[in-house]
Amino acid sequence: MNRPDNITWRAVLLGILSVPLNVYLVVQTETVWTTQYPTTMTIIFNAVATLFVFTALNLFLKRYLPVWQFKQSELLTIYLVVTLACVVCGHDLLQATMCVLGHSAWFTTPENEWQTLFFHFIPDWIAVMDTDALRGYYEGSSDFLVDKHVRAWILPIFSWLFFFSALAFAMMMFSVILRKQWIEHEKLSYPVIMLPLEMTKNTKFYQSRLLWIGFGIGLGVDLLNGLNHLFPFVPFLPIRHDIGKFFTDEPLSAMGSTLIHLNPYAVGIGFIMPLDLSFSCWIFYLFWKAQRVFGTIIGIDHIPGFPHVDMQSSGAYLTLAVFGLWVTRRHFWRVCRAFFKPSREDESNEPISYRMALIGLIFSTLIIIGFWMRAGMSIWAIVLFFAVHSAYVLAFTRMRAELGTPTQDFYRAGPSFLLTTLFGSRAIGPQNLTGYAYFYGFTRNYRSQPMPNQLEGFKIAEQSDTNSHHLLWLMWLSTVFGLLVGFFAFLHAGYKHGSLGTWRGQETFSDLQRWLLSPSETDWPNVGFLSFGMILTSVMLFCRLRFIWWPFHPLAYPLAANGNFAKLWFPVFLAWIIKLLVLRHGGVRTYRRSLPIFLGAMLGEFLMGTIWAIVGLILGQQMYSFKHW
Repeated sequence: MNRPDNITWRAVLLGILSVPLNVYLVVQTETVWTTQYPTTMTIIFNAVATLFVFTALNLFLKRYLPVWQFKQSELLTIYLVVTLACVVCGHDLLQATMCVLGHSAWFTTPENEWQTLFFHFIPDWIAVMDTDALRGYYEGSSDFLVDKHVRAWILPIFSWLFFFSALAFAMMMFSVILRKQWIEHEKLSYPVIMLPLEMTKNTKFYQSRLLWIGFGIGLGVDLLNGLNHLFPFVPFLPIRHDIGKFFTDEPLSAMGSTLIHLNPYAVGIGFIMPLDLSFSCWIFYLFWKAQRVFGTIIGIDHIPGFPHVDMQSSGAYLTLAVFGLWVTRRHFWRVCRAFFKPSREDESNEPISYRMALIGLIFSTLIIIGFWMRAGMSIWAIVLFFAVHSAYVLAFTRMRAELGTPTQDFYRAGPSFLLTTLFGSRAIGPQNLTGYAYFYGFTRNYRSQPMPNQLEGFKIAEQSDTNSHHLLWLMWLSTVFGLLVGFFAFLHAGYKHGSLGTWRGQETFSDLQRWLLSPSETDWPNVGFLSFGMILTSVMLFCRLRFIWWPFHPLAYPLAANGNFAKLWFPVFLAWIIKLLVLRHGGVRTYRRSLPIFLGAMLGEFLMGTIWAIVGLILGQQMYSFKHW
């Protein structure tokens, strides 16, 4: 057995040096210009573009300075450093949190009664309450690096840095515990990492004509449309259409907007997805449309929120998380035994021992609980919230590991909404509800969670023969460094432009205001939709385990419900048809031969999208977006 490659200092240094530009680009595109949204994808496209730059440099080094050429493990180390740093600075974690921290103090008025409702529940070390220091943050044309601004933000920023670091560490330890079961025993495929692995495996990848055909299609579409954005006289290639406007009469009008997008990168992502998932995704997209039509036919569409996508999806994800834990129970039992008798379990390939992983998980969990107890919350409310949060994160991590889904959208359906539905806001209490409002930043959506990327990092380590022990600590340090850079980048942009993402803060405190002014009890209609999601998912899991011919994958049911997938269903449908025909008439060999054209389409759009984002940084303006979610 070959000894894994140690992570080199030059790879670490190059990765760290690549972080500031990538994080700044993420903050600018996602919150300042509200376009592109790199971190809302399972593949962060600017990280792929960064990897492409280093692989291109490596081709030069291999030819002219072979002594200095990079190993695959070094290139992938750079990619992972950038990915882990960007994901925690993403649209649905750090950025959304930053939109919450000063919102209540700045937007309080006598009319909304926020000051009397919940200000006395907010500790001064998790939020900024100094309106004088917030003036530039919301009005713009100012500078963060002013003494009163720094003093107002320094304590909340380091408090949230401490919390997010502990949360990421807990996920890291849980990833260590799951690694052997998912990667070695179940051999999950991790389709998301296929592109970076192929880019760094050998130079044959770049010698494929099909790759450059796909690359030219992906890059060419975005180049043409990007030039049209700057110079309207340049022809535009329409790739987005809405056929919903043709269905104007009831009941079909209930379907609403039905988008037909033709992005090459999305067809590429659909092509690397397992065939049963891509089939199930577009079928369940139509299933969700059918629910709306059926509701109109029988007259239940007047129910507020029908068909309650959030509750049905919550039921599905909770069921999938419980099922995932159940099928992994034997491995968990071995891990627990290894805590007391390490010699009974071979841990030679693990990043750290199971004993240390369990200690780290328990310790970081206690830190998280203690942190929020110090903020005044009840222990039961903290434990309940993070138990649900962990279940969602586990479900999304499994989804990416097994199926390589293109997105993880789960908008405004986090633990606070589930718990207030089940128990009512009255039972949770104003102090805990105020804490839940500050949790909203990292649970508003689930597209920027580090755990899926952490397990993908361990899979990359296995595939590239990289020292996973070194990689574990590097991924966590990349997270902490990325958070530091992200806080500064957001505050710099906030004081320069003003009022960044205020709608996210408004969502947070409007919910809190509603919970406090109109205390609710258990919402039984929503519980019914939650139960329906659980039952339907359980039936599909049973059928999938019992019947080989069962065609529907249960993960597609909640995945197809999300708003992002409305822009992806048609490319996934096209990819399913193409892949089905290729496999049926050409077999696996033809599939492997045709794969480069789809990987090339992804690479071309990711590179051109990053180039347009960098041009936007230089020009200081919004540029063409190759994706609209």
